[in-house]
Amino acid sequence: MNLLVLSDFHLCNGDKFGTFGWKSREFKKILKRLVKHYNIEQIILNGDIFELYKYNYSDIAAEYPKLIKFINKKKLFIYIRGNHDWVCDYGLENYTIENSKMEKIYFEHGHEADLWNGTLPGRVIGRLLFRFLKILVNINFFRSIYLRIVEIDAEINHIPRRYNSWRYLQYALNLLKKYDMVVLGHTHKIETHECRYLGKKKVYLNSGACTLGKFEGLFIDSETLKYEIIKLK
Repeated sequence: MNLLVLSDFHLCNGDKFGTFGWKSREFKKILKRLVKHYNIEQIILNGDIFELYKYNYSDIAAEYPKLIKFINKKKLFIYIRGNHDWVCDYGLENYTIENSKMEKIYFEHGHEADLWNGTLPGRVIGRLLFRFLKILVNINFFRSIYLRIVEIDAEINHIPRRYNSWRYLQYALNLLKKYDMVVLGHTHKIETHECRYLGKKKVYLNSGACTLGKFEGLFIDSETLKYEIIKLK
């Protein structure tokens, strides 16, 4: 099966606080082009598609009605919840595909590896802090500071210090004892790591992010476990 794996859109309501950075029509056009080019049979949305820390789902749906209608096609898309959309009414905690050779690919957003985002209290506190920030960004001074922090330090163009460790790799390596390929998101950083465990090749991938006008993802052939990094601007 040909798979396209994407994560971390952080769809917003179009206000000053949002960081998606794409027009709905442009983003849909890229998705359809990739589906055709790679002959995609399934798209895995690997968490944080909706920015529900900051916005209500209804407000996001009103801003991106056509895009959301497209990604709600159940025959094509598999939706996995992340820490920013854990309150979403639908979606999975994780997803596993097994090929004809009994090889297993495991998909999870990856926030469970993070002490802060992997706990319910941490998520609740984070949501409250975002609500407070949402008020501040209506002031131009605070908005300029916020956007600069997002660009430099908040998971977009550089690895944040809190992610600049081997914690997520170690988390994936533990999963690879059971699975042949593990695919996470969350860090907004495309990664590929290969290793061997008990004589078998193991692969850890991270799907990067589609935000601030950046488009990153992964193509995976579930039958051969071959993969390709996708980066567009």
